[in-house]
Amino acid sequence: MEETVDIKALKLDLVKKIIQTEKPSLLLEIEKIFSSEKPKDWWDELPKEVKESIMEGLDDIKNGNVYSHEQVINEARQKYGF
Repeated sequence: MEETVDIKALKLDLVKKIIQTEKPSLLLEIEKIFSSEKPKDWWDELPKEVKESIMEGLDDIKNGNVYSHEQVINEARQKYGF
């Protein structure tokens, strides 16, 4: 059974303990923990299908398989009459 944690209370408790400590070694260990955390790259969070679609689009750009804004607008005007 998982224990439910009150995150706000836990944060406040940790802040109090950090402020009250006089142990440099403890503070350095805490700093190491925070320094070792790497921010998540949004790319890694994307589903495989989305990544593949983006890579396909980038390949299209490299190979010149693109339409200019003007081409898209002209085609839409012809197709939809606006």
